[in-house]
Amino acid sequence: MEMEKQFFDFIKERHSIYIRRTRGDLWPWTKDPILQEFKFTNIFRELDTGTIFCRECIREPFAEHEELFFNVAWYRLFNWIPTYQAVGFVENWDRSYMESVVRARRAQGLKIFTGAHMLSGTLGGDKIHQIVDICIDKLWANRQNLVPEPLSSLQGAYQRLCSKSPGFGPFIAYEVITDLRWTRYLKDAPDIMTWANPGQGAIRGMTRMMGLPVRHVHIKKLHKEQYISIMQQLLWHSYDCLPDWVPPMEMRDIEHSLCEFDKYERTRLGEGRPRSRFIPPHLRRQV
Repeated sequence: MEMEKQFFDFIKERHSIYIRRTRGDLWPWTKDPILQEFKFTNIFRELDTGTIFCRECIREPFAEHEELFFNVAWYRLFNWIPTYQAVGFVENWDRSYMESVVRARRAQGLKIFTGAHMLSGTLGGDKIHQIVDICIDKLWANRQNLVPEPLSSLQGAYQRLCSKSPGFGPFIAYEVITDLRWTRYLKDAPDIMTWANPGQGAIRGMTRMMGLPVRHVHIKKLHKEQYISIMQQLLWHSYDCLPDWVPPMEMRDIEHSLCEFDKYERTRLGEGRPRSRFIPPHLRRQV
């Protein structure tokens, strides 16, 4: 299948950029003009800056701490490293303290959120009030009911977080569960290789691979298992289609790669562009 080949070719080329960059090769790290010009996230989420920070500063040093779940979850609500560093690892919840730290940063004109994980604004009040006084406060109060139990599935933990904690919609809840997959909570989850939550980008990527139009694609409950089945097939095919220098993939990697592949195809076909351009390291001081 030609589109499937293009999908795996995209994965290989994007990961080769990561390899060339980290070993110190000079830019450009690819001959592909689209991958040169625009930002595409790493194929493996564990290689992204925000996740590296989560792993090295939260997940690993506090691996056995009773409040590991809470801290991973609130970090992803802000998803901004300096904000987490200003507040620090939370062992005892003090709502007024966190709010004062965050508001002080905003008063200084400092960034406190990333755009990717922002709330929709439907909870009332400004963003700080929504995140700290509503989302994180309720997360703390209900954390014992949300912490995944031993041998919980990724899907079960995800559905529980989505349904019982304000602010943790499908996107942010999925980010948190993906972090927790590498912790004591979900490292032995039985569905690591069989389940992923198909977001809109991944669905568009799968739709492209089926040769169907991608406009106005929406998740439909009756179709979700079909999307998961397609991702399972792609995961199985990845073992034969990817070279040894690409690490073995999991379902989350397939889902994420489909989203990035959709961005790539949208650009290639002139249907739109990624929101961020890539600025080569040697040009960044001029910006």
